Amino acid sequence: MDQERIESIKAGGVAAFTGAGVSGVLVALASSPTLAAGSLRIAVATVSAFLFGVTYRYIVRNDANPHLRSGAVGAFALTRSLGQLESLDPPSLALADALPLVLPIAESFGLFLGVRLVLDWGLKQQWLQPFESN
Repeated sequence: MDQERIESIKAGGVAAFTGAGVSGVLVALASSPTLAAGSLRIAVATVSAFLFGVTYRYIVRNDANPHLRSGAVGAFALTRSLGQLESLDPPSLALADALPLVLPIAESFGLFLGVRLVLDWGLKQQWLQPFESN
């Protein structure tokens, strides 16, 4: 049981590190209004990526089903981005100005897809171990 926890923390750590990097690039490209706002976005993305990494390890196990992997990315990305959209004012949800709608969704999918690719690579290299079901 302790080995499983260590592997989960390893997967979460790799995911958090990757998520911080991906989010840092996205924040730099989006040019956040303040350093504090950009730092907060990176911190939230890092925590989200850590939780994704721990969960992803349990989701994929030893299953080769690609729908599990993409479904995990989709579920986390939509949950994160829809939470961000919830804070927008209804007038800014007009279809004429779709950028405020598309940007959080694209950013979330990019974040979790990047983390997934690194986790898959780590699993393939056997640096990370999938959860072993009994």
